Amino acid sequence: MELKLTDKAINWFKDEFELPQEGKAIHIFVRYGGEPQIKQGFSPAFNIDNRNDQPIEIGFEQDYDGVDIIIAEKDLWYFEDVSITIDVDDKDEITFKF
Repeated sequence: MELKLTDKAINWFKDEFELPQEGKAIHIFVRYGGEPQIKQGFSPAFNIDNRNDQPIEIGFEQDYDGVDIIIAEKDLWYFEDVSITIDVDDKDEITFKF
């Protein structure tokens, strides 16, 4: 798995969620349905986690200029052998590109 964040995406996360904050991370996870789909029937999504409140078994962790991105071990199957770029579209929304 390769995960890239554009500068626009990094700045979007910082502005929207006042990151970096101690203990806060962007948690990318797999959800049923939605778009876009890497594997049929599932799509990526994200939320903001307080790492102290909801401990998860982390399978991937990376710092992108102060923005911590985590993916749970149980969700790594979805991202295997995929290169993903997180960006911001013309509507100022986060997009996942494969």
